[in-house]
Amino acid sequence: MISDLRSRISDFGLYLFGLTLVVVGYLGPWAPHKTAALTVTGLELAEFAKFFPQVQGGTVPVNRVLFYLPFVAASILLVLFTSRSTVRPVRWIVPPVVAALLLVALLPYPIVDGVRHALTTCSAFVVDPQYTGHLALIIVGIILTLLTPLTGRLPPRARSVLVALLALVGAIPALWQFVLLRPLVVALYDIPIGLGWGLIACVAGFGLLLLSSTLSTVSPEQSAHE
Repeated sequence: MISDLRSRISDFGLYLFGLTLVVVGYLGPWAPHKTAALTVTGLELAEFAKFFPQVQGGTVPVNRVLFYLPFVAASILLVLFTSRSTVRPVRWIVPPVVAALLLVALLPYPIVDGVRHALTTCSAFVVDPQYTGHLALIIVGIILTLLTPLTGRLPPRARSVLVALLALVGAIPALWQFVLLRPLVVALYDIPIGLGWGLIACVAGFGLLLLSSTLSTVSPEQSAHE
């Protein structure tokens, strides 16, 4: 009983620390530079990438929307974390707050301006094709965030698998896109650049979340044998 409680506290701390690393790392530098104005954070990479002709022309297959996946995955993981709270208001207030944060943080200004123009002129709203993926990701992210409290009914093993999947989805696609984009950044800056601490922290955070989900899956089996 005591060992099981200690294991849960350990998993709880690992999950929270990993999630904190993800958020801090995503908002930290991924493409570092001695000049602050040229340092690019994980959140800024999607907009930064669109200025490269190679990305615009498709010669370098960078999907800018994938740079937002760490933020979306972290948002869902946060709601998943709070859905285990014994305080009911926390379980039901956090999801809409996080969903609103997703909307504010990721909604491109051209879409906001397009909606405003359509409302003021009573004309049809047309989405710029380059922002279709952004809008789809925001909608899916908000829906999943609002539905996440329902996962409280899932068995612990299923929740652990869900955490692992979210950690992989949050880390791998964005890291893959950064690998494709990095040579263009190096050529633009004309100096070798290392890996920003934000990138390292973000990937490490997802790694800890993956470890936390693995430990949560193994623990029940160990308890059964004790």
